[in-house]
Amino acid sequence: MSITDEGHYGPKQLNLLKVVWGEGFLSPGGTNEIDEVMEGINSLGKEILDIGCGCGGAAIHLIKKHGAKSVLGIDVEPLVIKKAKELAAKYNLSGSTDFRCVRPGPLDMPDESVDIVFSKEVFLHIPNKEDLLKDIYRVLKPKGIVAVSDWMRIDDNPPSKQMREYIAAEGLDMHMYSLKRYEQVLKNSGFTNIVIKDRNKWYHNKAKKELAAIEGSLKKQVVDVIGLEETNGAIDIWKQLIGVLETGEHRPGHFKAVKIG
Repeated sequence: MSITDEGHYGPKQLNLLKVVWGEGFLSPGGTNEIDEVMEGINSLGKEILDIGCGCGGAAIHLIKKHGAKSVLGIDVEPLVIKKAKELAAKYNLSGSTDFRCVRPGPLDMPDESVDIVFSKEVFLHIPNKEDLLKDIYRVLKPKGIVAVSDWMRIDDNPPSKQMREYIAAEGLDMHMYSLKRYEQVLKNSGFTNIVIKDRNKWYHNKAKKELAAIEGSLKKQVVDVIGLEETNGAIDIWKQLIGVLETGEHRPGHFKAVKIG
């Protein structure tokens, strides 16, 4: 959300999202939504790369619940990497996690070095998904899996005025592809066994519950961490978010695919 803070994810922003989405999470759905993304994927004993790991909530869950051997989490925001390391220490998982602050650009990893690439609501901040998915294909081992949740759009036409206003209110870079475009990019990158899942209905319902909580049961906690004026601003942004979910233009979704070989 666009609040007066340091960078995209400064202290106020992180505290707000912790109240609304839970400790370690910078996107909605918490552990349940991670389970949805990972449905049908055997990650027991596997090495996972988490692109845009945020504050480490997903990495911790992938180890504790899904049995991953290790998770390398990368992010461009120094503060969230600090928080992720603190969270790993809290759960005594520093030895099986590695959180690194990186610069935007190609993955600094060897070819065929990880079993699974995971990401949650991060790809929308990366303009060139074609290069990104080719790079992911490169670092995956043969028969490796990419499993991603992202915020997408209903099509690839220019966004509507309502959508542009919502993106401006968020104050974040949003380069959103449609579900169909993601499917084509995955095919062009060499992936097979592609599964695409539309999550618009789920998040439309959840966002309405989030707004009700921010205006009700969570309001005091939110005001305590960001102040009354910016709480009101966050409420306005959530209302705009619900608006573009309601029209169907904003379509959160999942995809998973397998590297041939």
